[in-house]
Amino acid sequence: MLSGEGRSLMVRKGFYTKIGNDFVGVYLASDGPKLFINKEVYELMSPYWDVEMVMGRQYHIVNFYWNGEVKLSVRCGAEQDMFITLYDYLSCRSERQARLA
Repeated sequence: MLSGEGRSLMVRKGFYTKIGNDFVGVYLASDGPKLFINKEVYELMSPYWDVEMVMGRQYHIVNFYWNGEVKLSVRCGAEQDMFITLYDYLSCRSERQARLA
């Protein structure tokens, strides 16, 4: 379950974070949600993406795949909840798409 702050991120038009020199985020567009990694944009209404998260005691690993290819792989401290929110956001979209199909 998302924290109160996580829920507020889910209803915003978008959110992002900086990882090293990269910007990663999600925003809502008229044709559906999009994930961006710097200048690359991925349509989340498309069936070509997948996301996985491995949660550890000290670190989390988040992987975003497009057509089976890793486009983002991030290892972050367990206290960093931005990626938990991003994972939850993408998971909710994925479950919704499956129900609509």
